Amino acid sequence: MTTGRLSGTVRIVGAGLLGTSVGLALRALGVDVVIEDSSPANEKLAIDYGAGRAASAEDSPNLIVVCVPPDVTGKVVAAELAANPHAVVTDVASVKASVLADLRARGVDLSRYVGSHPMAGRERGGAASGRADLFVSRVWVISANARSSDAAVKAVEDLALDLGAAPLRVAASEHDRAVAFVSHVPQIVSSLTAATLIDAAVEDVALAGQGIRDTTRIAASDPKLWLQILSANAGEISQVLKGLQGNLSALIEAL
Repeated sequence: MTTGRLSGTVRIVGAGLLGTSVGLALRALGVDVVIEDSSPANEKLAIDYGAGRAASAEDSPNLIVVCVPPDVTGKVVAAELAANPHAVVTDVASVKASVLADLRARGVDLSRYVGSHPMAGRERGGAASGRADLFVSRVWVISANARSSDAAVKAVEDLALDLGAAPLRVAASEHDRAVAFVSHVPQIVSSLTAATLIDAAVEDVALAGQGIRDTTRIAASDPKLWLQILSANAGEISQVLKGLQGNLSALIEAL
């Protein structure tokens, strides 16, 4: 018996940090969760962690959560919509406009698709880093498109609420502009700061305190994933970086 808002089976595609964390949280509520990954090893690890069970031919999910890298999100969402004609499909990609454009180009039924993005994560990826409380008190962006049905939007909002998150409706283009400021450029700054330490003397780095650790913590994030994210949101990120460049130039001159 479930103790949350969702009912029926939830299918998760992608057994990384986010997929595993969604599965762990839903299983704690008694939801029947199917979790699948293109890597059998990743899938087995997530199942062993208790994030769900293996898929079967009899599965008929009500909700599908796609948790794969941005460059294949549109393809996987389209495949899930086609294979499960009665299910609502959402994704958790860090960019929304490019995924929606891809789906429109594919001509899929957008009434059952609702883009979303939990504003939560860790610098460590993979199933082993999954946590049932990852989304608690975090914003969960709901980026419905013009054709998303009310029932589909409600299903994704119920998912966010069941995970302890705070759903917030934001259009795809507005989402991408916002995350350029609050997520993507901070990741770049963290990585650049960490890169400056490569040429620092060992005795200088030995003086490092908590400040530098806090600043560079997220620089340990998956570079392949971030290359995809930055490429997909390059236009918005470039605008923010130009503003930062101007501020840095003014600061250098002042110093």
